[in-house]
Amino acid sequence: MIHDPLSAPAVRTLVTPLLTRQLAAALLLTAVLATPGCDSPQDHASVGRPVPALPLVSLKDPTAPAPEFTGKITLLNFWGTWCPPCRRELPGIARIAARLADEPRFQLIAVSCGYGGPDDLEELRSTTQQFLSKQKIDLDAWGDPDGFTRMLVAETLGFDAFPTTYLIGPDGLVHAAWEGYRARDEADMARAILELL
Repeated sequence: MIHDPLSAPAVRTLVTPLLTRQLAAALLLTAVLATPGCDSPQDHASVGRPVPALPLVSLKDPTAPAPEFTGKITLLNFWGTWCPPCRRELPGIARIAARLADEPRFQLIAVSCGYGGPDDLEELRSTTQQFLSKQKIDLDAWGDPDGFTRMLVAETLGFDAFPTTYLIGPDGLVHAAWEGYRARDEADMARAILELL
């Protein structure tokens, strides 16, 4: 007779929630990595919607006020160091921001997100800075330590994949959004920003 170690009820009680969480995480990661992005950034469900005030924390200067989304053209990017498509996309977004560094009407708000749930701010700051330094990417990152911003954006703008980038006009409305990553996104974003400038 073959003994099944998982047949014991006590062991199943301990193992099942762990396996369920791991399976859920694997499915979420698969869905995020497989997200091809919407056909047209201007067709995203968030286009035309106002961006609410977002309680973001600067990972560079914790005393900095949360960013405002009116009066400037904003590229609002949600990414994570753990996310392969995010790591491919971020250098292009940083190049756009560098080309527009002298343009006072433009701002990049790159929100570094941990993998699921609330983030430990110090761990997020350390992980993000190490990644940016190693990749030689120069940008000021923001954090969403309690996950409230991601929840608010999910409810109001339809955020459900990493990376997601919103182009917000000076009117505070979303003008375009990119979900997932495609090689042409950097050129598309730059073109859309120039149309608003």
